[in-house]
Amino acid sequence: MLEMKVLGDLQVFRDGNQAVLPPSRKTRALLGYLALSGRVHWREQLCDLFWEVPDDPRGSLRWSLSKIRSLVNEPGHTRLITDRQTVGLQLETAEVDYLIARACVDDEHAATPDLAFGATLFRGPLLADVDLSEQADFHSWLLGWREDARQLHAKILRQLTDQLSPDEAALNYARELVHIDPLSESAWATLITILTEIGRGGEAKQQYEAALRKLREVGGGSGALLRAWRMGQEPVARSAEAAPAAKASPASIIVLPLANLSNDPEQQYFADGITGNLTTDLSRIPDLLVISRNTAFTYRNNPFGTKQIGRDLGVRYLLEGEVQRLGNQIRVTAQLIDAETDTHLWADRFVGDSEDLFVLQDEITSQIATALDMELVEAEAARQIERPDTRDYIFRGRAVRLKPPSRQNRDEAIALFEQALSLDAGSAAAQSWLAIALTARVLDFMSPTAQADIARAEPLATAAVLKQPRSPLAHFAEAQVLRAQHRYAEAATEYEAVIALNRNWAHAYSHLGWCQFMTGLIDELIPAQEQAIRLSPRDPQIGLFYCRIGSAHLLQSRIEEAVVWYEKARNATPAHPQFRTFLAACYALLGDAGRASAELAQARRLVNDERYASLAGVRAITCWGDPKICAMAEQTYFAGLSKAGLPGEDTNGTARHSWS
Repeated sequence: MLEMKVLGDLQVFRDGNQAVLPPSRKTRALLGYLALSGRVHWREQLCDLFWEVPDDPRGSLRWSLSKIRSLVNEPGHTRLITDRQTVGLQLETAEVDYLIARACVDDEHAATPDLAFGATLFRGPLLADVDLSEQADFHSWLLGWREDARQLHAKILRQLTDQLSPDEAALNYARELVHIDPLSESAWATLITILTEIGRGGEAKQQYEAALRKLREVGGGSGALLRAWRMGQEPVARSAEAAPAAKASPASIIVLPLANLSNDPEQQYFADGITGNLTTDLSRIPDLLVISRNTAFTYRNNPFGTKQIGRDLGVRYLLEGEVQRLGNQIRVTAQLIDAETDTHLWADRFVGDSEDLFVLQDEITSQIATALDMELVEAEAARQIERPDTRDYIFRGRAVRLKPPSRQNRDEAIALFEQALSLDAGSAAAQSWLAIALTARVLDFMSPTAQADIARAEPLATAAVLKQPRSPLAHFAEAQVLRAQHRYAEAATEYEAVIALNRNWAHAYSHLGWCQFMTGLIDELIPAQEQAIRLSPRDPQIGLFYCRIGSAHLLQSRIEEAVVWYEKARNATPAHPQFRTFLAACYALLGDAGRASAELAQARRLVNDERYASLAGVRAITCWGDPKICAMAEQTYFAGLSKAGLPGEDTNGTARHSWS
């Protein structure tokens, strides 16, 4: 029996006895590469990957393969398969710890003991002892696989903490999860929740403070972490003399004058310009009351604390920060503060370099406003309200939409927006957000009733635009309906209206580029996605931006570039089925049948129906707009799916009808 362990230092066991590995790091690296890639490689490719020309690459490869052959081959099991041109390692009759761990995650019904065993397999970074930093291509491959292994480990630990009742075992897994994923807010939230539930309130407070310090590096801490902490404090609050329940009131903010940290006092105009632009941009956010710029500037260099300012103006949040200019480089630091508690909810740093300082001023302002929009939604959704109103349910629905798309998240958001609309049937905001959520479920291929969702969304969006013709939110809802109906030219016009009313709406840029692409303007797609990423680099739906860049490459037959972006999309949004079909097509076009088949299987599992059972089924649910784009999709996407093994028709021999 052959066992290979790659989750840590590379180890090989034969019949339970550890084998002595070759001292050559490149030979060990080659063994790990062949084992994990799971496919046949050209000898020339392996030579380029591991050796330089002066090292006699072909001779070095032959020597390394001779060492590997003696390690992996056994009587009756020839696992290293070679010929004059290719090399492959067949491990169907061997055990590889990474593959065992991945099987635990892929099994929806994995039992707790199986997951616990999977967690024990991780001994350190993948192939920890075979760093070859001087071999750039291999090093890049290794870093990617190490990140995949880290995410796999984190997923197993999350499943364990979900399955176990709060106890010492669950606590140990939660601590390990925070250790390997220290920038994950949900990981810290899980740890806080378990500590609170097992009665370790003191440690929970210490870990909460540690989490805030760590997450501020990436602008986090105001979402899942804050909710976990507040929920943990509820029993304490109920046992004390209870204050009156918080009343539902509009979210409100003041942008305090940003401090000028430049040596030149003359640069104060630049800091003031960012302050004013931020005030303007934040005022475009729906359901947010923003104190005027003139009032805000009366607090420049004031001695009052944040709580006093909050009481004076009746605002819930304060934004403060500093601006520093060094030549053409600008650095802006911003902090969002809860005025009621003087708690820092979010902080981030924005840096830009440009000869046109006013362009840079606009760009940094847009990035801050986009990030703040998401942070304020999280903060408002986490507030404890005794009698939520329409506005509260809208914030809760928007907070759910900030999570990576999945069927569960889409359904939950729709339910919350339905609740908001039930409390105020005439609310244009509730109508718009419900229309957006319904069409999002359709456009993400997560709706069991696509036609019904579109039929429900269309009159809601129309009513919202009629009621508030200057609302970017209403126009965005209208654009989403038109895009779901494949009316791309009309949808593009509505997205342009959104951008004219709110220049910071990242998704409007992304969708506009897609609609232009669908009308034949191929070169518009990638710049639009790059603009969306610039505006919202930590967007929870950034996988969509990545996917669209991948599609631009795929349809123009730049397959390897497409794989890079589709893999980023899949990793950012693992529950999106279509991203995986794109990857399956690319892998198949590159000759990697195993990975193509695996991605296709995952897509089928995610939708749990027959839409990905045949090419006819895929064509029935997808639209590529312009005939030129359709032809390119046939030559790349559908050709790849066919090569991945997807039959031309359904198993009953008939093509299904499209909901579109």
